[in-house]
Amino acid sequence: MGSKSKRRHAQKQYNRAQNKPAAETANAAVVENADTVATEPTVSTPVVMTPKEFRQAEKERAKQAKLARKEEAKKAAEKAKDKKDKERKPFFLVRFFKWLWRGLTSVFSELKKVHWPTPKQVFKATGIVLGIVVLFSIVLLVVWILFGLLHYLLVNGSLSGWSAF
Repeated sequence: MGSKSKRRHAQKQYNRAQNKPAAETANAAVVENADTVATEPTVSTPVVMTPKEFRQAEKERAKQAKLARKEEAKKAAEKAKDKKDKERKPFFLVRFFKWLWRGLTSVFSELKKVHWPTPKQVFKATGIVLGIVVLFSIVLLVVWILFGLLHYLLVNGSLSGWSAF
């Protein structure tokens, strides 16, 4: 084989290795005439490599493929390690304290969101609560006295000698 045919053979091998067609066609060039519009496809000539350049390109491609495989293996190993770490549960006290810590931090974050009333609002609300308690105490006292009176009346038949307290 001559030097030219060796280069062509090497180029074909390189193109097959790169999954490229032997001659790639470029976009069609448009030639405009006054009457018609015609398209002429242009063919780009393949880059011709020497066997030495081809070997170097193959070595580089193999090196890149090896690096890609190593990266994939590394990612797979990390994924397997993460999965194994997730499967293995820590000691129950560690889990308990993590749970407790998460709970306390969420409580404190919620406390930051609370709208705290002013002292004036607190005194007003306390006064309302105490007023309602006194009112219901009086109502319960009246009901208690009425039921006591009714009970005494039913048991003794008259109200003579009855006292509320």
